[in-house]
Amino acid sequence: MTSPQLIPQNCASAELAPIPETGIIHVARFIAAQSGRTGAEVEARLRWLLLENPARTLEHPLGFGLHAGGKLVGCILCCPQAFQHRNEKIVLMGSSSFYVDESYRGQGGRIFLRYCRLAKRWPLFGTSANPDAAALWKAAGAEPIPGSDGELFGILNWPPVAEEFAHRRTSNRFVSRLVGGYGSKFATLLHPLKIDRRSVATLQPLTSSKQMSDRISGIRSEKLTALRDRLYIHWRYFSDQDPSVEALVFRRECSSENVVVTVNRRMRGYRSQIRTLNVLDVYPEISAQEYLKVLGALIARCLDSVDAIVLRNQNPENRKTFCDQGFHWRAFDAPGGWLLDRTRQLPGTGRYFVPADGDGLI
Repeated sequence: MTSPQLIPQNCASAELAPIPETGIIHVARFIAAQSGRTGAEVEARLRWLLLENPARTLEHPLGFGLHAGGKLVGCILCCPQAFQHRNEKIVLMGSSSFYVDESYRGQGGRIFLRYCRLAKRWPLFGTSANPDAAALWKAAGAEPIPGSDGELFGILNWPPVAEEFAHRRTSNRFVSRLVGGYGSKFATLLHPLKIDRRSVATLQPLTSSKQMSDRISGIRSEKLTALRDRLYIHWRYFSDQDPSVEALVFRRECSSENVVVTVNRRMRGYRSQIRTLNVLDVYPEISAQEYLKVLGALIARCLDSVDAIVLRNQNPENRKTFCDQGFHWRAFDAPGGWLLDRTRQLPGTGRYFVPADGDGLI
């Protein structure tokens, strides 16, 4: 690891130490100040993400904090997640909330190096890396998670999206709103979403972790993928951490096997004017043509309450198929997902990561 970004700067001016459970409130305040969210909101999320996480054991660290002058100036949090390959369970150590105060940005490499030491015991992964963090992952020898270099945007309602495009080019709110109103009419005609929406009856809500786990019980993936046991399902989808989460079951036409689909909703845009539906998980993995039927059912179900549907972690075949049907590819400045396996526990090929993994779309 010879990249200058990994060389610590001014190490003597700050102390790096493990985060104790009692320190979560201080971490929450620091992250709130860095991200513009409220301390209470961040603390509730961290207690769910760290303390309620069913994959965590006493041997797993909560994370590492950088202290200077008696205050927290940087952190990285550790979020274990259980995966499976066939019948084998493998715990990966995820990273989350990698923040460094602006005046201590030179210490970011030092914090990340401390996290990387965990690679001696567990495979490491991250799903929310910005370009600076991606450079650190790459320098450490990590590989990008397939499909994490962008996302697919299926636009159902053009005005708020066209407004966003205009704003990024002009930064003038009046012009943006004007273009959003008139320009969107042309965009709707030129770029329609060509997906059959007549399969709404094939989607049914799931109301408990037992219902969901029963639907996928016994399914074993030939690829490395999340271990979707009942504890994980309850924590991730039914613990009331995110009221917008929905779990659904898709009835396959030519098989008795069910497909579980999970989604959440988020507001996007410079003034939070775009209502998005994010597909978090589709399990078991299905073909592009079956996926189109799932998308048709989702769109028919939420057409009046969503402006765009967002897909991530799509393989090349799916990406091409969805773009042919009117989805727009939005490339990121760097891959957001990374995987580092110095333990050699993971299979060499065959991986099915989904947006629900890690903290990318929490």
